[in-house]
Amino acid sequence: MVTSRPKIVLAGIGTKGDLFPLVALGRELVRRGYRCDLLSNEGAEDHARSAGLGYQAVTVAQTNNMVDLWENLEGHVFPSYQPTFEYFARELARGERLAVVNLDECSASNFMCERHQLPLCRLVLAPSRFDSMSRPAWPFHQRPVWPLSLLQERALRRMYQRKDMAPPLLRRMNQLREPLGLPPLSRVAQINAWVQRQICCFPEWFGLPQPDWPSNVELAGFLLPEATAPLPAELFAFLERAGKPLVFTPGTGVVDVEGFFADALGCCEALQRPGVFLSPHYRGPGRAASVPVFHAPFVELQPLLARSALLVHHGGAGTTARALQAGVPQIIRAMAYDQPDNGSRIEALGVGEYFVPGSFRLSRLVKCARELLSSAEVKARLQDLSQKLAGSRALCAAADCVERTFAAEPRNLAREVPSRGAAQRADGVAPSGLQPALQL
Repeated sequence: MVTSRPKIVLAGIGTKGDLFPLVALGRELVRRGYRCDLLSNEGAEDHARSAGLGYQAVTVAQTNNMVDLWENLEGHVFPSYQPTFEYFARELARGERLAVVNLDECSASNFMCERHQLPLCRLVLAPSRFDSMSRPAWPFHQRPVWPLSLLQERALRRMYQRKDMAPPLLRRMNQLREPLGLPPLSRVAQINAWVQRQICCFPEWFGLPQPDWPSNVELAGFLLPEATAPLPAELFAFLERAGKPLVFTPGTGVVDVEGFFADALGCCEALQRPGVFLSPHYRGPGRAASVPVFHAPFVELQPLLARSALLVHHGGAGTTARALQAGVPQIIRAMAYDQPDNGSRIEALGVGEYFVPGSFRLSRLVKCARELLSSAEVKARLQDLSQKLAGSRALCAAADCVERTFAAEPRNLAREVPSRGAAQRADGVAPSGLQPALQL
């Protein structure tokens, strides 16, 4: 049945950090009277249903995102294409008017928007998603002196070009496009031609828009929905007994966590602080600890960090934002994707430390944690940024942007995608399946 408002398809696969912004946006859109479906991994149904969203699994759960590029694409991303195509065919056959919000170029929903001329918004979770020459992502974010600056510029241009012209990815995508009657791609960035609005889920003071970012960018701010559940009773009792803990999480998409938590326990013991360890893959310390330690597969960070002293984590955008919201110093042990750049931005803000991949050592962890916990300057900066996030309307701003975009006429897909200029990439976002600036 056709209605005056479109049904909004929220398309995104990945770990909890990828899905939560989509689910939060969907909850707000449902509150405004929209019908929304989430197309995602197996295992996300409870999150979708609790937000009032319809749900369809289009691929298997992603329990480990630290895998080879092609293992991720062939084992997780590309298997989602056919179920996604079938969903769109079924909904359109029923007479549904559809509009799409997705996370990246690798989403099968991009092809459906192009094939059926559907309006499309893109959620951009971190500043490093844009291939910028003005302010590139770590490790190129600091421009060296000449002539090294010229060498860096050339290296960046070559790297961006390789990502945009990646022959294996283009071949595979064109194989999937052909049965749909879509023309072959010559550049990955051509997928972005139909994106009407890119909604950045971070504030300007975290990711200042650059002159060479796409023209269709709008900053909403960190999407920080209120927690949907209180702390588990056992964790609440632990905090009441032990006091403010150091919180450690390597991210839900990391399975090799024993070394991380061995250092976490060593840090807690060295500082004589209680610890909260969060991971579905942690099997426990294997020895008696000299300080109180609590382990849980997952808890919502907002109520936990409000009662915590420090967060040590992987640098995911959502986790980074929650620490800023709580006014808690953070130490980021980044591994890949947007994490290193998020870490460098936190360090530049003066509210945490960033460990370059491969540099994580217990002695340095203890030293950094002690300095952050005792610094009056860090505390003042955290209070300032936390106040900026208090009463955030970012979710409303993102939903407003979606509504405005979908109320407008879709732009003409037949226009030619701009070519990359000497100092800008006019059309886009780096493919999510590809590795970041440096192979980490």
